[in-house]
Amino acid sequence: MIAGIQKYARGSGYEVSVLFLGEGPLVTAMRDAGISASAVSWTASRRDLAGAWRGWRWLREHTAEIAHLHHGGLSVRTVCRMAGVDAVVQHIHSRILEPSGAPIAQMDFRGIDAIIACSQAVADCLPRRHAEVIYAGVETASDPAAVAPTGPLKLGVLGRLIPLKNVESVINAAARLRAMGIEVRTEIAGSGPSESSLRDLALGLGVTDRVCFLGWRTDVDKLLASWDLLVIPSLEEGFGLSALEAMAAARPVVASRVGGLSELVVDGVTGRFVPPGDIDALVCCIAELASDRQRLAFMGDEGWKRARKHFSVERMAQRTAELYDQLQARQ
Repeated sequence: MIAGIQKYARGSGYEVSVLFLGEGPLVTAMRDAGISASAVSWTASRRDLAGAWRGWRWLREHTAEIAHLHHGGLSVRTVCRMAGVDAVVQHIHSRILEPSGAPIAQMDFRGIDAIIACSQAVADCLPRRHAEVIYAGVETASDPAAVAPTGPLKLGVLGRLIPLKNVESVINAAARLRAMGIEVRTEIAGSGPSESSLRDLALGLGVTDRVCFLGWRTDVDKLLASWDLLVIPSLEEGFGLSALEAMAAARPVVASRVGGLSELVVDGVTGRFVPPGDIDALVCCIAELASDRQRLAFMGDEGWKRARKHFSVERMAQRTAELYDQLQARQ
C-alpha cells in the first residue's frame, strides 16, 4: 500500500517516508523500490523510553506532518504529537487485537484524527467510531500466466504461519486428497511460530512429498504465476490481501467465509467459499475444481477483471490522498 501511495499520490503534493519499528525484509524491499524507508528498534510500549526517543528523533528529522500508523497504540501516537505531527491516522487491519484476540472495539483510540479500515467488515466492528473504508490496491498483471490445463493441481498458501491462519487444514486436506487418488501439490509460503508444528503434521500424515514449505518469500508474483489456485483457510481475516494479489494474477481463490474476504471474492465467480474450519468442505471443493480446469481458468479471469476494476492502486492512493487533504484543511 505504501508503494502505491508513493507512486500515485506524489502528484497530490505528498511525499512518503516509512519507519519500521525493527529491521525486516520489507525495509530492504521498500528501499529497492526507491522509497525512503528506515528502521528503529522500538517495542512501541510505554516502558521503552529509548525506543520512543529514537522514533521521536526520526519524526523530527523527517518533519512529518501526517503520521499514518499501521502498528502501535497510544504510546506511538503520543510520540508523534511530541514530535510536532499535525494529524495522526490509524489504519486498522483486523477485527481483533493480536495476540490477545480481543475485539478491535476495545482498542484505545485517544489521539487519533482519522481511522482507516481495510474493509467494511472491520469498520462494522467500530460502531462508535467513524472509519473510512479504503481497500488495498494492487497492480494487475498485463498478461497473466494461464492456469495449467493438465497435471497435478498446484495449490498455494500465502501468509503468516500462526494458528489463526489455520494452515493445518490444508495439510489435512492434502492427505485426504491423496487417499482419494487426486493429484495435488501444495506450497506454503510464509513463516511464523506454527511452522515447526505444521512440518510435524505433514510428516505425521505422510505428505511431505506433496506439501512443500517455502519460507518467507518476496517474489509473490512469481509464486502466484506458478500456482493454479490460492487457498486461504483462515479462521479470521480483516481483508485478505493475498486473495487480492491472487486475483490480480488471474488466480482463483478458495477461502473461508470470514471477515472482509466476502468483499473480495465472489463465490462461484472469482473463487469459492467454504465454512471456516470445515475440512470436509475444503476437500470437496478442491476435488471438484481439480477436475474442471476450464472452470479454474474462468474464475481466474473474472478475478483479474474484478481486481483491475475495483481494487487498483490508483483508487487506493486517491482515496488516501483525499483523506489527507481533509486533515490538512482542519489545521
